[in-house]
Amino acid sequence: MNCADCQDNLVACMEGLLDAEQSEQCQAHLESCLACRTEYAGITRLQKRLIARGRAAAEVSMTETVMRRVRQMQTPERNTIMSRLLKHRWGFGLGATATAAAAVVLMMVLTPANVRAKAADVMARGAQAVAKLTSIHFRGRVRTAPQDNFSYIDANSAFYPIELWKQFEPDLEWRAEKPLRVAVMDGKSTLMLIKSANLAMKFPKPSPSAFDTEWLHKLANLSNTITNELKRALAKGWKMNVTEHHGADGRAKSVVTIEAKSGVPENDYLKNMFMMNADTRRVYRFDAQSELLESVQIYLTAMAGETLIFDLQQIEYNHPIDPAVFQLQLPPDVNCYQNEMQKLPDNEKYAAMTAEQAARAYFDAFSRQDWTEAEKFRRSTVDEHTRKIVGGLDVISVGVAFTSQGYPGRLVPYEIKLRNGEVTKHNIALKKDTKTGRWFVDGGGF
Repeated sequence: MNCADCQDNLVACMEGLLDAEQSEQCQAHLESCLACRTEYAGITRLQKRLIARGRAAAEVSMTETVMRRVRQMQTPERNTIMSRLLKHRWGFGLGATATAAAAVVLMMVLTPANVRAKAADVMARGAQAVAKLTSIHFRGRVRTAPQDNFSYIDANSAFYPIELWKQFEPDLEWRAEKPLRVAVMDGKSTLMLIKSANLAMKFPKPSPSAFDTEWLHKLANLSNTITNELKRALAKGWKMNVTEHHGADGRAKSVVTIEAKSGVPENDYLKNMFMMNADTRRVYRFDAQSELLESVQIYLTAMAGETLIFDLQQIEYNHPIDPAVFQLQLPPDVNCYQNEMQKLPDNEKYAAMTAEQAARAYFDAFSRQDWTEAEKFRRSTVDEHTRKIVGGLDVISVGVAFTSQGYPGRLVPYEIKLRNGEVTKHNIALKKDTKTGRWFVDGGGF
């Protein structure tokens, strides 16, 4: 479980709503990640504060509309955090119901109260409108590298298409795709193909989200979105706003804007590199009559100004999806990513390496074109295309490893010169394999 998964499940973990496997994964991540432990502690404190203040705030008359809307959003078949919270009512104890209700109620008395109340009401009605989805399909565009992670963003990049198909009934299935990367969950297993590297990764079981697609699933699961957006806006003091206008179709629209802060320091290497590490202004537009979400725009807010990085204009609700969408045919010569590394006869030698030593040994292996040695630091073989490009490189320098908030590994600066004379400077990401204790390349390299 990564930081994004863990933080999205913190409330459910605290309330005992996760299954045994998810709870174990969440607890394991909390033990190893200071940032998520800090977030968990903050949510725990928030819950206690909301419970203490919830009854007093409940007397504020302007909240009744919002609370009535939220209480109506019962979606037991979806088994989401929101559906579990709303199975109960006030007075059933101090658990999830009190937390959700108090969070919405307390938001109403914050300044400016009327604006936040209206914004929360629009979001609540939007969540209610899609509470019984059978499927969703949306297509947008994102500033990214077409072969990179699904959540990778680059304000200086061109826009590339990104798409999600998700079927909730009769069985959960989904597909996420950008030009050179596709991930599919067919109800039995979860598979990703990186087309540019001819590399496949597979989990032999279904997953509600995987391979860095979490932020796309948040948009698809709007009932979860409202839970998380309202909770975080309140806990972190994010600004919320709502405006109303008429669209090109002549229909009234309600637009909710949330200014989200990632909490990642400005000087952090991964700041604004991924959706979960970016400070953003999120604009949700709802049709006032149908109450359905019609579009989403996400703006990167940096010191240099705002940049539109994600634009979603096409959303289809409850349309039949061709079963072939959830199938992925792999190329016959595809290189498969191994989920587990195997221990070596001299494994202790490699397990004792520092991150800098592992990076140096990895690059040296490419310099010598010793593919067996290079693969000791990888979870996939070195394909012929990679061998031709980076084989015989010259190592100019390997720097001192450093960390980045939210990433459970180490980043090592390097500079290399390829055989064609091209010089590359970057940071290679390394993680420790839990089974073997060895560092393996997780990104930023080849």
